[in-house]
Amino acid sequence: MTDIHFDIITCIYCGEPGRDRHHYKESVANSGRKRSYRKGETLPACRECNLLIGALTPTYTETCYLLYDKISDRHKNVLSIPKWDKEDLSELEGRLRRSVTSKIRKKKIIMERLDFLLRNAQSTLTYENIKDIIFYGG
Repeated sequence: MTDIHFDIITCIYCGEPGRDRHHYKESVANSGRKRSYRKGETLPACRECNLLIGALTPTYTETCYLLYDKISDRHKNVLSIPKWDKEDLSELEGRLRRSVTSKIRKKKIIMERLDFLLRNAQSTLTYENIKDIIFYGG
């Protein structure tokens, strides 16, 4: 089906550690009832993805496209950092060098998340597929 790996502690959208739980079923998320975390109605998500999705409950692939756009927009300043080679970095000193190096690392992480989101968005996965992968392994 896919070479994407999911488990109980990985965000099903971007692949980062998923310590939050996302209500993916519309009837639970938008019912007006107090949210309960019954088994089978939530899947792991990272804090950022869970917050950006909110109470929206489109299909899995639509959610991945939505998150791709929202995360790209949210981190546009970091994503716009130019590529630095080792020679350019060696000319920097102290705090400036640490700051640039940190932003380069952050950009790399965000780019990996966006790549993961895009691959998931272009897949045929559904929430039920992901639930099965997490439960039975995959």
